[in-house]
Amino acid sequence: MDSNGQQSDSLKDNKCMENEKLVYNQLMRGKTPEDIKEQCLQLCQDYIAGDWIRQTVETIEVKRITGGLTNQLYKCSIITPEANTTVPNVVAIRIYGMKWTKNHVYEHNERLSDIIISVMVSEKMLGPKIFGIFNGGEITAFYKHRHFKLEEQKDAKLAEKLFRKMARIHAMNVPIKRKHWMLNEMDDNYQLFIKRSSIPQLIDELNCETLKTVNMSDEINWIKDKIIELGSPMVFSHNDLCSVNIMVLEDNEYNKSEDQILICDYEFASYGYRGQDIGSVINEWGRVGTDLESDDDLVDDNVIKQLLLYYIDENIKIFGKDYTKNINNSMDQLVKEVKVFALFNKINFSLFFLRTDHESDESAFDEKLSLKLAEQQFKNYICVI
Repeated sequence: MDSNGQQSDSLKDNKCMENEKLVYNQLMRGKTPEDIKEQCLQLCQDYIAGDWIRQTVETIEVKRITGGLTNQLYKCSIITPEANTTVPNVVAIRIYGMKWTKNHVYEHNERLSDIIISVMVSEKMLGPKIFGIFNGGEITAFYKHRHFKLEEQKDAKLAEKLFRKMARIHAMNVPIKRKHWMLNEMDDNYQLFIKRSSIPQLIDELNCETLKTVNMSDEINWIKDKIIELGSPMVFSHNDLCSVNIMVLEDNEYNKSEDQILICDYEFASYGYRGQDIGSVINEWGRVGTDLESDDDLVDDNVIKQLLLYYIDENIKIFGKDYTKNINNSMDQLVKEVKVFALFNKINFSLFFLRTDHESDESAFDEKLSLKLAEQQFKNYICVI
């Protein structure tokens, strides 16, 4: 790439970093408890023990980590760790909050599946290593990492590792209900959107041309019909496989036999459509995932097919050569799934921003910013169609 191209990418990345900070700052949910150090210390003493038993609130450091829609995440570390320790001296403590979306599989005890999944992905080294699960959260390894962004997309080795990792996640056999819920969630979000009385006036005020001229209900029904028509196989799915949930590890201490890619935040994971995860990743390919205010389009078919070759090859390693004999696992079928579910992700993002009740405690974004983001995502959806 020439210097002009490099400069353009650099400016784009800087703009996206500013957008990311804005987004993350507005997603910080709830106040940090005044006794958070005491809470974290007690949890580490109860579940990790070792050197933590000898610590006090004065000898540990607790820092809230930005990011995450539903939980509070803290880095907890011993300021002066002992040499040759047998336990980790720095961990991540996740305190559960209320989920943004309703998982229709576990309506009354939705964190039950989270616990099962967290343990299984930890054991298979497909997710963060678990040190403790308590009532209201979990303790995991803390990883020095960066998110999977434009630079990582351009790294062929990292791209290959990501799609092979995705295949391994989809091949998991998890003892939870096998029931689709994403389309029901889309319907629920639409109903929340149309109940918001302030929306029509704001759409006019902000001149949201796409939301004014295109029938959202018709588009939702169209994408749902396309998904059902596709017959995308049911697999264990992450369901939120965006770049901020894909970690590129810089310190591999707890996954010594594993590669650089680690997937986190499985709280929306369940059985679902195979295309959901693949479409989610492809939807961000060629751009920074947190850049929600720019025009975007799907990448070229040749790029999609190369990435899918890694996914198919890993499935052959897992299931054998018979995997490709099934027409549902053909390249043509997978490309169709990628495109339909990339569209699904765009319209789902739009609904996510439209559904939020800004008079409730659920609100994270400024109402006008939410509408602008919804307009852009819906515009991107229409343009790709």
